Amino acid sequence: MTRDDSESLPASVSSWLAENLTAGVGPARLVEGLLTLGLSEPRAREAMRTIAEHPAVRHGLRSAPLRDELEALLTARAALHAQRHPGPAPLAVERRRGLVAQDFFERYYARNQPVVIEGLLDDWPARTRWTPEWLAEHFGDEPVEVMAGRDAEADPDFHAERLRRTWLLRELVTHVRGTRGSDDVYLVARNSLLLRPAFRPLLGDLRPPAGYIHPDLSAPDSVHLWFGPAGTVSNLHHDHLNVLFCQVLGRKRFWLLPPCETPRLYNDRGLYSAVDIRAPDLTRYPGFARATLHSCVVGPGDTLLIPVGWWHAVEALDVSMSVTFVSFDRPQRNVEWRDYWIGPRPERVPR
Repeated sequence: MTRDDSESLPASVSSWLAENLTAGVGPARLVEGLLTLGLSEPRAREAMRTIAEHPAVRHGLRSAPLRDELEALLTARAALHAQRHPGPAPLAVERRRGLVAQDFFERYYARNQPVVIEGLLDDWPARTRWTPEWLAEHFGDEPVEVMAGRDAEADPDFHAERLRRTWLLRELVTHVRGTRGSDDVYLVARNSLLLRPAFRPLLGDLRPPAGYIHPDLSAPDSVHLWFGPAGTVSNLHHDHLNVLFCQVLGRKRFWLLPPCETPRLYNDRGLYSAVDIRAPDLTRYPGFARATLHSCVVGPGDTLLIPVGWWHAVEALDVSMSVTFVSFDRPQRNVEWRDYWIGPRPERVPR
């Protein structure tokens, strides 16, 4: 068989061969797989050899030992983490009140551990002032960007441009108040609403937690607002920065998993997992059954540290307003996971 013959294979088959070769599957097993597709044995062997000689596949084979070593390390870390979790119920995220900033950074931020902090927002005027009705009264004629039609999309987070709509804030408040539970319309962080001139007065109702968050909130992406009805959902994903999540109104349920569980979370696109946290399909995603879940409910006045790389999913239990910060009061404002596009794992044949 000539090289042209091998390149006439469907692209999906060539990709399958390349992924499995670089994943360490033996050539004999791959040839068996090609035979089931109807290829003759000589053609199957030549196709496998041709793909194996591709420079990208050779590079992948050289990189495979390091990848396997890192995955083995994560598996060991996950096993150690699971020893804190002997039962089937999720671990409760630790809660602290009166946590001083130095202890926060030493015990949680630097150790990459989540924590719910009570009392940090006690001096926020927003806690008593911000209601949907108050926002409609003072800013109702201002346009805001929302994500609308989310219920019709299986993966709304991947279709932001198609779902982007401009509503008057008054229209959004009417929708939120008239909805008992829905993920269809949601004002999310990409709006950057709090840094728009018309909404700048709202910044005066916040008090960046002293010692935790840098007091200058004028920098782009330093502070964000989330607003929606009960039922809004953020699917299982991780952020590329540490996030201080502050709950102003209503309650939200969080599910969290540490970065060491990444191999069990079926990262299919970008920062997202294919697993539906509320109804995980363990037949399709059996590894998830071994992952160690943490959970908590944050209510008005609660603050949650979502450490960089921690997987999390969020569901609003009530009409909800949340504020997030990413600019911490440290010489280095945050720590970034730079290469965070992990991508899909190949469908391997048995070794």
